[in-house]
Amino acid sequence: MSKPILYSLIASGLWGIWGIFAKLAADRMGHWPSLFIYSSVSFLLILLVFTVTGSTLKHVSTPGVLLAVTAGLSGGLAVTFFQKALSCGPLSSSISLTALYPLIPVLYGVLLLGEEITIAKGTGMGLAIVAGVLLCM
Repeated sequence: MSKPILYSLIASGLWGIWGIFAKLAADRMGHWPSLFIYSSVSFLLILLVFTVTGSTLKHVSTPGVLLAVTAGLSGGLAVTFFQKALSCGPLSSSISLTALYPLIPVLYGVLLLGEEITIAKGTGMGLAIVAGVLLCM
């Protein structure tokens, strides 16, 4: 198994576990405290990994920083809205709909980068949408 596939499977498993615990935490302490605590723990873990691996910010470019800031803003807002969805609705609907987010960068790749979608990939995208809708019923 290739490293990208292995890492992706580990991330998917961890995101699944995260979604469950985020829902349980929101049910017990509310949306904002839960979001603050798990986001703080995430930041500390990333800071630890950044430090232990010897990474630095010495050679970062301004465009790279702006792109990273934009990613951080959109990711932070996404997590905030996801947590809100978890705190006011069922786990199955929140997870199912937000799990469709890969369709957005795929469409970006097709529309702006000229990437091609094979019949198999297009079928998979269509089935993913159908699955997301059915899981929310």
